[in-house]
Amino acid sequence: MKKIVSFGELLIRLSSPGYLRLTQTKSLNIDFGGAEANVAVSLAQFGDKVSYVTRVPENDMVTSAIQHLNSFKVGTDDILYGGDRMGLYYYENGAVGRASKVVYDRNYSSTATLTKGMFDWDEILKDADWFHWSGITPAVSEGATEALKEALEFASAKGLTISMDYNFRGNLWKWGKEADEVMPDLMKYNHVMSGTHPDVDVLAGPIKDELFKIEGDKIMKEYPNCKVVVFTSRGVISASHNTWSGALYDGEKVYRSTQYDLTHIIDRVGGGDSFMAALIYGLRNLGGPQETIDFAVAASAIKHTVEGDQNICTVDEVQNFIKTNGTGKIQR
Repeated sequence: MKKIVSFGELLIRLSSPGYLRLTQTKSLNIDFGGAEANVAVSLAQFGDKVSYVTRVPENDMVTSAIQHLNSFKVGTDDILYGGDRMGLYYYENGAVGRASKVVYDRNYSSTATLTKGMFDWDEILKDADWFHWSGITPAVSEGATEALKEALEFASAKGLTISMDYNFRGNLWKWGKEADEVMPDLMKYNHVMSGTHPDVDVLAGPIKDELFKIEGDKIMKEYPNCKVVVFTSRGVISASHNTWSGALYDGEKVYRSTQYDLTHIIDRVGGGDSFMAALIYGLRNLGGPQETIDFAVAASAIKHTVEGDQNICTVDEVQNFIKTNGTGKIQR
């Protein structure tokens, strides 16, 4: 089995317990995350062979983080050691009309101080057929952008399928260039990517398919390597009640998923990562585009019920969720 390589920053997550605000809590729960690590964890649980690539310092928190990844059978042999600190973020869970909040602390991290030439991409990608990245990595620093560009050049030359989640994080783009100045040069390598459209309404209707098609055609025209564009639609009723659905466009037809009503969200962090992981799994292992988008959206719907960054679920659980339409019927 060829491996999937996922590249990004491994983070410490410090969360206020329950629904306490960061300004009132006296303690913080420790967990680990990062968009690309979250994708790797999901894929490993689905049974795919995954190598996660990042740069971290050598200390006890890193040891704990890597043990966490290994517990899900994520490969960590390609992780590079160096630099002085792990990036971290603080998280406050929202409720009803109060939004969740993220505070980043990632400056001068081991990933932020990356430079081109640090990774042996020829060796890392030797047994791989898929490379995944997100728009968070180039947001971190110019050096991280250069390291990512180098990885994409190697992955493209080796004929790997390349997928990307745009994952715009406005609070991270502070190193001198804006996302729209940097991302197009990286996105030209992509075969699979996420897309959004401000006019796409979360309610089902004939015009929605047309908007997805228009946006998909625009992306594919701008990035000719792209063969699949996916969209997610989140309807925000409150911080703890959303609707959730998705669509896949393959250049010919729009395939839409069921829309799920997520009435009691436990944790929406990692929702997009779980979607991308399940999408990759579906494109590699399932029968076709409809099965793939159904699987991706259902897996992500499950993630909204799981505390922490990662989606803790198996292929069988996702398929049962689809079969029962997410009703939560007890399994005996």
